[in-house]
Amino acid sequence: MTPRRLLAVGAILAIISLVVVLRRNGNASSPVRSLAPQLPPAANSVRQEATGSPSEPSQSPHSAAPARKILMGQPALFAPRPEELSTTERPPLGNLIGAPNTRPDAEPQLVLDVLKAYRRYFGAYPAGENNRQFVNALLGANKDNLPFLAHDHPRISANGELVDAWGTPFYFHQNSRQSIEVRSAGADRLLYTDDDIVAGGPSSSQSGPSVAADNPPNG
Repeated sequence: MTPRRLLAVGAILAIISLVVVLRRNGNASSPVRSLAPQLPPAANSVRQEATGSPSEPSQSPHSAAPARKILMGQPALFAPRPEELSTTERPPLGNLIGAPNTRPDAEPQLVLDVLKAYRRYFGAYPAGENNRQFVNALLGANKDNLPFLAHDHPRISANGELVDAWGTPFYFHQNSRQSIEVRSAGADRLLYTDDDIVAGGPSSSQSGPSVAADNPPNG
């Protein structure tokens, strides 16, 4: 075979080899191409289940956060976010707690009055095992997201507890569905001592706010 024919045969073999390689690459990528159209519907179905819309979720910083639903009889484990509340008005009765003209010995009764306002609206006192859970409900963690205390109330501590004039958390003792006791530890900051200030309980007959003219102590 002449050199010219050898060159021609070599060129043909090289072209055939290139075609085979290209076909193999095309077959290897074809499953990916066949699966690719199936991915968006699956992704869309997950997004639709999570957001209620097949479109991309909104990234707007102004979209309101969904309110956490609280059922009656359930303790309010978390304080509500301000944007969850059904009103932005400040509850006037709650504002009397810690006001300049409110005496410290009148504050437990005021707290009781706020709790009674809650009971009149919902038919029962908040469910709770501690001060914070009662306060969460009064802040608006209830089934109507209705606040009975302002979220920035000056008497709510960093721990989320409502405190008395001496900085001690009020103690709530629920005797029954229709009877609750509010106790301030008083000036010695110790519960169940002689200077405790108590409102409510089975023998309580007071129903109106108790407001006096002396300033509470600092501290």
